[in-house]
Amino acid sequence: MFYVNDQFYTVEDIEKQYEIYESLSHLRECHNRRVAICTDDIFQYIALCLYIRQKGGSVVPIHPATPKEGSVRLASSAGSHLLLFQSIDSFIELSNHSNNQEGVLVQMSSGTTGAPKCIERTWSSVEEEIESYVKTLPVDSLTNSVVACPVTHSYGFICGVLACIRRGAKPVIITNSNPKYILKKLKEFPKHILYAAPTLLYTLSRLLPIDQQFDRVMTSGTVMPHSWLISLREKSRQVLQQYGCSESGCVAIHPNVEDPKEMGYLLPHVKVTAGDKQTPSEIIIELSTQTIYTKDLGYIEDNVLSFLARMDDTINVAGLNVYPQEVETVLMDDPRIVEAVVYKKQNNLSGERVCAIYVSTEPIENMELREWCRKFLAPHQIPMEFVFVHEIEKLPNGKVSRKKLGGIPV
Repeated sequence: MFYVNDQFYTVEDIEKQYEIYESLSHLRECHNRRVAICTDDIFQYIALCLYIRQKGGSVVPIHPATPKEGSVRLASSAGSHLLLFQSIDSFIELSNHSNNQEGVLVQMSSGTTGAPKCIERTWSSVEEEIESYVKTLPVDSLTNSVVACPVTHSYGFICGVLACIRRGAKPVIITNSNPKYILKKLKEFPKHILYAAPTLLYTLSRLLPIDQQFDRVMTSGTVMPHSWLISLREKSRQVLQQYGCSESGCVAIHPNVEDPKEMGYLLPHVKVTAGDKQTPSEIIIELSTQTIYTKDLGYIEDNVLSFLARMDDTINVAGLNVYPQEVETVLMDDPRIVEAVVYKKQNNLSGERVCAIYVSTEPIENMELREWCRKFLAPHQIPMEFVFVHEIEKLPNGKVSRKKLGGIPV
């Protein structure tokens, strides 16, 4: 059915897990309940998601590197009934409120102000996406998806894992982030499509032995620098790109991308509108149940959707979204911090970095702040740079310009 690193798991292994879940009342009775999951046991995570979906429950995936306090915070903000933290036997009860809602997959996304909010997608909408995705993706059942990105996010979980299983192939989920290990696994599966963030794809392309070539690679999450794409195309038989958002899932796939801003052709289950090349406008996604205003700027030409820029302040760290308000909340929970603003800086080698500027009642060592953040945040959320000031500069309207703080022209 699927691999996790070197270990292969069969349908029978999943069914045995189901039997264990049936013996635990907090899982057996998950119908109409919202279960948050934070575990580094990826087999357990996938099995739980499949089981809870089958039972009509809801899943709140939490990145496995998130510490316990941070997991409780996220699970509570998502309205979870219980949290499974690194174990199925012990659980943290968070709520007893009744819920008659259809089962959903919950993801966190930023709203129009950049504040994180819960995005709920019914399992039936996820199913519709998978069916449409498999019809559009130009790969066969002999091609393994090698998933070198978090399966707690839609890109890895829905497109990398569930869609691969649907088309009759065996996904290979990689949790060992050592580039040499990933290259070794790719060599073991010569017919592959590699799902990863642009930064990792570029790193792997630079380390690829001269006698080795990628079969297919899929990029998503942020626009890849053109020089990176050129390098990747030289090392790959085929480079694909996809586009979507938390609310809709994937809505476009490019089967052979040459221009980084070209996201691809629309999937058959969606309608997307945008501007034209001369007058780009907001990308708007229309599903059967809702209309999504993405806050992304783009256009459609020759049936290809192109993306130009984001219209929000979300920070993309190696393919993982970081929401400034979430980090600010943690920082300001330290009683010494009076005000904090989190923003992004661009680094030519490492991509976007999380940075923070703050006002405090007393001097604080950067190491102290990092240790504080480590209690509540995953590593990719922790600021790389802390700047102490006596006052944070405001715009005339009283708001803070995150772009200006990050040195980005506004």
